[in-house]
Order: sequence, then C-alpha cells, then structure tokens
Amino acid sequence: MSDVRDLACRADLDALLAAFYGRAVVDPRLRPVFVDEMQLDLAVHLPVIAAFWEQVLFRTGSYGGRTMEVHRRIHERIPLTEAHFDRWLELWQSSVDAMFAGPVAEQAKTHATRMASVFQRNLSAEPTPRSLPLVRAVVT
Repeated sequence: MSDVRDLACRADLDALLAAFYGRAVVDPRLRPVFVDEMQLDLAVHLPVIAAFWEQVLFRTGSYGGRTMEVHRRIHERIPLTEAHFDRWLELWQSSVDAMFAGPVAEQAKTHATRMASVFQRNLSAEPTPRSLPLVRAVVT
C-alpha cells in the first residue's frame, strides 16, 4: 500500500506549493519570470496562490483575486510564451504526482492544464509593448 494520499486541506496545498515554487524559482525557463523580472516574494505569494487553489479545489471562497489580470500585467513586462506555460505545467503536474494521488490531485492537474491553455490563448492574442512594431513618424 502506498503512503501517497489525496490533497485534502490547506496544509496539503501549502506543502505542494512550497515544493512546486521551490523548483520553479530555480528552473532555467521560469526563473527569469519569477525571480529576475517579477522578483517574486514567496512569503507574500504563497498564501495568495494557496487561497486560489483552496477556492478551486475545496470551494472555500477564500480567493478574491483576478488571475487573468495579474498575468496580463506580468505579460506586459516579460512576454509569457508557450514554452513558459508548458514548463510551468510540467513542473506543476510532476509536483502533484510526487506528493499526492487521488481525485482532488487529478482535479488540480486538470484545472492547471485548462488554466495554462486559457492564459496562453488570451495572452497571445494581445500585443505586448515589447512585441509591438516600432513605428516611426515621417515628417514632411
């Protein structure tokens, strides 16, 4: 019998998120976003993102943020690419699988897959300041 159990409470989310972000902030693809550009303060971010996942998985009503808006602001500073989302998802899924198994763990992976797809689609449809073509005015 395995010692791995399903996600069941906020403490489980806290442990999962600590493990996931511990990997993400040193990952060569994600570090430039999380650390170099955003200077992510995990002491501030982890309780917020735990509240998000608590809302998604356990319907607690504890999260009131606007995830798409936050990611739009990040995307304006450093364009988030398919490669960023793919790596984020890969690390998330492997972190969940390493620590938990069961219906809620599967829901966490399924929701992350949908979320990554929606964010990527919405953000790629919007030009970013860094991706806008340079237009020079012609003075006659």
